[in-house]
Amino acid sequence: MLIITPETYTAKIAGETFRLPIMQLNERRAISLLMVIDMGVRFGDMVGKAMARHFAASKPDIVVGSATLGIPIAIEVSRRLGKDRYVILQKSPKFHLADAMVEEVRSVTTSVPQRLLLDRRCITLLQGKRVLIVDDVVATGSSMAAAIRLVRRSGAEVMGAGVILTEGHSWRAALGRDAELVNSLGHIPQFDIVDGAAVPDPSTEANAKPALLASSPQSGRRAAGRTGRKSAVA
Repeated sequence: MLIITPETYTAKIAGETFRLPIMQLNERRAISLLMVIDMGVRFGDMVGKAMARHFAASKPDIVVGSATLGIPIAIEVSRRLGKDRYVILQKSPKFHLADAMVEEVRSVTTSVPQRLLLDRRCITLLQGKRVLIVDDVVATGSSMAAAIRLVRRSGAEVMGAGVILTEGHSWRAALGRDAELVNSLGHIPQFDIVDGAAVPDPSTEANAKPALLASSPQSGRRAAGRTGRKSAVA
């Protein structure tokens, strides 16, 4: 990733303002990058409190997060919900995951396909339970869709999906009806590179109308320029 002008984008997260670095992905596209593990303890506590407040009435039995950036979120949300146990979907094929349940996923921040793995020993924690899935950002929706499939394959009910940020709107098409499960603490657009500067793509702004994107010739040209990247939380 390369640094581009402007260097940061101001995002609102749970009512507070944060400046996120803008990183160039290729000659056409850039994203504003949220690295949860670099945001500090207070940020994690704030995120956990806000997500737990939203989903508490739905009474989830357990929280599931995806490695790596979803781990601190799963911990903080579980803490705020008064839960001791949580489940992490892994991406690295560690020795104890040789028999894991697997779903393929492609991330916006990686150039090769990845996999989400659920340790089969965790199935007993999920089976028959109401599960809240959490992650940092949902962009293309590929990671979130894979997480939802894994949790359902374990025999659990997905009652909600909490993310810190939604990025753009392409994740809605990827998730289909499951997009209704998603609640975020904020939104970030995607950026076009114009004369060496990162300019927010209007079709990816929070107030854009996702249903109109697919039928717009201009949005089709933009989509062609986005090939290979996942919207930045998940």
